[in-house]
Amino acid sequence: MRVPRPSAPLAVSFLALFVALGGVSWAAIHLPPNSVGNAQLQPLSVGNAKLRPLSVGTRKIIPGSVGATQVNSTQVQLRIAGPCTDGAMQSVAQSGDVTCTPVLPNEYGSNAAATTLGATSTQVASLSLAAGSSYLVLAYPHAVINGASGQHVEVGCTLSVPAGSGTPPPSNPTTTTSSLAVDVASSTRSDAGTVPLALPVASSPNSQLATVSCTAQSPTMPPPAVTVDTTISAIQTASNS
Repeated sequence: MRVPRPSAPLAVSFLALFVALGGVSWAAIHLPPNSVGNAQLQPLSVGNAKLRPLSVGTRKIIPGSVGATQVNSTQVQLRIAGPCTDGAMQSVAQSGDVTCTPVLPNEYGSNAAATTLGATSTQVASLSLAAGSSYLVLAYPHAVINGASGQHVEVGCTLSVPAGSGTPPPSNPTTTTSSLAVDVASSTRSDAGTVPLALPVASSPNSQLATVSCTAQSPTMPPPAVTVDTTISAIQTASNS
């Protein structure tokens, strides 16, 4: 039996169907390099499903194109809004706002070994104070006196912060003095006591040196043998700038 030849309209129809079904695949395979750009892409046409993991890195992001409005504020910490002007930073909110909390003042101190006093004022301790802060300086000289029975002894101690140098000109030296009067007991011929000292020190643009110096004298007898040891400490009363 002879098979009839397809008509021309039928052949054209099959050809059109073939092009419609295979044309898209052909175009996808044979697109010239760099032929698809921003003008050929519809808005939101490329989403997460079409991006390979780690396919978008820092080289593919234009500087300044990603800001606070493009990030998820619940997952990314925004820039800190500002520092703590008083105290320490306790926490940072996702918005960048900080919560500040007061902090205890810094305290510096040292212990000085026992020093035997001489005929004149003798330095028994010192402490360096950092520049840019005010302080409350405290010292507690402890004197041990060995004298004659019934001898009256006076021990005087001075806490001083001498003027330094620099610009602006330093202030005058700041000092405070206190004394201890002891009548040596006839049974022991020795006695002891403490001379408490406290001195507020103003802020200075230069470092300062706090010193403790002591003297011992007896109005009616030769000076007795006196040794002094002390602690000296400085409590910061204003933050360093």
